[in-house]
Amino acid sequence: MIMTAPVRPTDAAPDLLTGFLRLQSPGREPSPPLWLEGDGLPDVPRRLLVHDHGMTATLEAFWGEQMRLSVLHTEEVGTLLRRHVLLTGVDSGMPAELGLIEIRLDALPPGALFAVRQRRIPFGAILSACGVSFKSRPAGFLRLVASEELSRLLRVTPGAAIYGRATTLYAQADGKVLANAVELLSGHQPG
Repeated sequence: MIMTAPVRPTDAAPDLLTGFLRLQSPGREPSPPLWLEGDGLPDVPRRLLVHDHGMTATLEAFWGEQMRLSVLHTEEVGTLLRRHVLLTGVDSGMPAELGLIEIRLDALPPGALFAVRQRRIPFGAILSACGVSFKSRPAGFLRLVASEELSRLLRVTPGAAIYGRATTLYAQADGKVLANAVELLSGHQPG
């Protein structure tokens, strides 16, 4: 288990967050996140974010149900696929996470590439199903104040604290970067 990370990540993940927030609130400059150490997170967000494995499996274990993928936005540029997704519990329908991910298409085996383009299954679940062993290496943890737009997506009160992480997913076999992501928890808990 990873206990701390740099206070300010240096990879592409923060750009994913800024781009998403700007897309949600055109014409307004988004409030910057507060970057934290992993041990500075509250208990539940720390348990859900401070680790080196996939978020889909972590959320499914926490919620006790499978996660459903809803793709909110997608953009393919060259060998990169950027998408904004919402993971909700299949049974409860509650939002669990907002994911902002930049997938390196040229790093995926054909089966995983096909499944990613189908837009039906969370990325981590695709990797697992295709036999791609991977690790998630968090580059930073964050707290963000929920804007009106973010609060509608996650079904939280505007102004609520949203916790998340910026992370890079690596193939265990060769260390190749598979994706950069920002994962924002809804803060809801299973009922």
